[in-house]
Amino acid sequence: MSITLKKKPSLYEYNIQGEVLHRAKEHDYLGVTISDDLSWTAHCKKTTAKASRTLGMLRRTLSPCSKEVKTRAYLSLVRPQLEYGSEAWNPCTKTDINRIEQVQRQAARFVHCDYRRTTKVTPLVQALEWDTLHHKRMLNQATTFYKIQFNLVYIQLPSYLQISTTASRTQHGFNYQQPSSNVDVYGYSYYPRAVCIWNKLPISAVSVPSAEMFKTAALPAIREMRTPPTLKSL
Repeated sequence: MSITLKKKPSLYEYNIQGEVLHRAKEHDYLGVTISDDLSWTAHCKKTTAKASRTLGMLRRTLSPCSKEVKTRAYLSLVRPQLEYGSEAWNPCTKTDINRIEQVQRQAARFVHCDYRRTTKVTPLVQALEWDTLHHKRMLNQATTFYKIQFNLVYIQLPSYLQISTTASRTQHGFNYQQPSSNVDVYGYSYYPRAVCIWNKLPISAVSVPSAEMFKTAALPAIREMRTPPTLKSL
């Protein structure tokens, strides 16, 4: 697989013992689909297809069950598939974001046993007090950054990330300079995106002594975050 953003890339043949290797546009690595253009569309499609099949199985087998049983089944068997590895991947396009959210919206109909076209799904999701999967991915990425920041995992921050030297009332003392990019592939990759979320968190979240406490403190702030006009998504 040749990773490039060029419209007409220079492609070369690779071979092992005279056998030409098949060229792939995407490949699964540790459960995450990597595409040759570094977009997350292929991964989102595979993830939602798998989660939808699991949700379909639950609808066929748990239809007579209570809301509590259906909710537990969704949270135990379906949503982990939609969140797996989201510390590393997170789509920025509305199409991919909505594609993933659609599975949870269908799950809300399943739990409420309400498949009427006239029923709005958003109130169903809110009644269940489910956070959007987009907010969950933001929290997962921010939590990983917290662990890196305070040496709770064996990952070092890249050298180009520097603590911000400008003072502001909205900063919490652990702010980093936002990496800039003219290319979405980098601008929405893990570190630029995680820094953007991290810098918006309050001091009460980033100064807690454990990752679990961080999740509890950071989630309300992440729910209130709004995407700046210059960005596709946070």
